[in-house]
Amino acid sequence: MAARGNTNSMQRVKVYRLNEDGQWDDKGTGHITMDYMERSEVFNLYVIDEDDNATLLAHRISIDNIYKQQDDSIISWIDPQHSAQLALSFQETAGCTIVW
Repeated sequence: MAARGNTNSMQRVKVYRLNEDGQWDDKGTGHITMDYMERSEVFNLYVIDEDDNATLLAHRISIDNIYKQQDDSIISWIDPQHSAQLALSFQETAGCTIVW
């Protein structure tokens, strides 16, 4: 998996969060990367803003089947930790395939 900060393997994505009105709010565009934490044996997913390097999303990847792939370029899920429905829309289909 990609190391955080390794821009060679990061994929460009938009982060969306479903609001109370059932509309998708655009939370920003950034690059996605994943880290494996050896001590805890978990993968974490990060989206880092492409403009200011702020963290748009930090997500501990679940072993539960909470993820859905849509239209070859979108991955969505309900995040149980934050009680939120989230989606990643990839600029390129290949990027979605790599992360999926």
